[in-house]
Amino acid sequence: MVRKQKQKAAKTTSGQLQSPTARLKLPAQARAYFVKIGDGAWLGYRKPFGGAGSWVVRSGGSDGKGWERTLWRADDNSLKADGERVLNFWQAKSKAQEMTGRKPGADILPIADGAPITLDDAMKIHEADLLRRGSNVHNASRARPHLTEAQLSKPVELFTEDELKSWRDGLLKKGLAPSSVNRTVSTLRTALTLADKSRVHIWRSGLKALPDATQADNVVIEDEAKAQQWIAESYALDHQLGLLTHVLAETGARPSQAVRLRIRDLITRDPAAPRLMMPKSGKGGTRDVQRRKLERYPVSITPELAALLKTAAKGRPSHAPLLIRQNGLAWNDGNPNPYDRYKEPLKIVLKTIGLDPAEFSMYSFRHTSITRMLLKNTPVSIVAKAHDTSEAEIRRHYSDSILDFADELTRKTLPSFGPAQLTSSNVISLTKR
Repeated sequence: MVRKQKQKAAKTTSGQLQSPTARLKLPAQARAYFVKIGDGAWLGYRKPFGGAGSWVVRSGGSDGKGWERTLWRADDNSLKADGERVLNFWQAKSKAQEMTGRKPGADILPIADGAPITLDDAMKIHEADLLRRGSNVHNASRARPHLTEAQLSKPVELFTEDELKSWRDGLLKKGLAPSSVNRTVSTLRTALTLADKSRVHIWRSGLKALPDATQADNVVIEDEAKAQQWIAESYALDHQLGLLTHVLAETGARPSQAVRLRIRDLITRDPAAPRLMMPKSGKGGTRDVQRRKLERYPVSITPELAALLKTAAKGRPSHAPLLIRQNGLAWNDGNPNPYDRYKEPLKIVLKTIGLDPAEFSMYSFRHTSITRMLLKNTPVSIVAKAHDTSEAEIRRHYSDSILDFADELTRKTLPSFGPAQLTSSNVISLTKR
């Protein structure tokens, strides 16, 4: 048996592609002729069996994966190069180098000199936008661990709807929960929209959220004694961590809100009824995120917590952060999300009191606060206002708790009829004859 030799890749020199006359001498074939134009980047020429040829761009990463796309017509068969749809060799090479980010001696920046924006550029644009708005920059990189080098280096204009759908569905195959997939997909969709608004219809359709994935994983601290132990251990490990934990436990606020409290937000005019003027979060569907984050809403706290906060604030100006770390800096110094500051000591505290750090987080106090109010028959509108969220979100994520107290309320209205009793009747029974 004679083995058929495997077809080898066509070996080409730049000189063979530089002019229409040189390209005319190449044999027509289905496979493109490629020349290397940079590290991990190639320009190809596809010679058809009839008509003008085409320019092909190929990009590859160190992971061995890449992308390849036929993009422009070549200036063959008397076609004149226009720099857009019909290109000569040098125009194609320049565009290909810009598109793959391998242009010699040039740094490819987002939206600069008309250079195509890669997916990596789009994510950096998203990061800059979040930083400008004072939002959590971590959200911009949520999708990055799930993207290959080839995908990151690919221009956004080359992504198709089917390709994005396939990537989204691949997250499920990796084992991500539907809610996690939706959060990851949402950040990538935002990045692509910021990079190219003309293809929003593709981004929305290709990265459409998965249905029935909005149920939150609300981990509640069911044992109040365990919550008290959590706070006590936090104080024992780090007094400043204890203050942060104590505030979150009593107010049910998000950590990103509590760390923005100022000393002037502590209101103690009535020692028996102190409160905090909690900064609102950037959520809520508003376009003016910065303005919303300047707004405050009142939350009640205990005199015990108020006294601890007042002591911690002593000697500092009213505009200074109310909650600070041991080094005197704010929890959100340099990063709106304080999680990176407290995640390691939090793990120590949770392990000490016998709770799983993979299951419980600072958000557990928020879920516990909302659930506690609902079970005490507090109207949903008040629960939502006290936690800076909407009634719709409360009903969506805490429906079980709402049903519990709704059942308790409606059960109290049930009448007690007892066994049905016959009343006097005008029916006369007929005697047998």
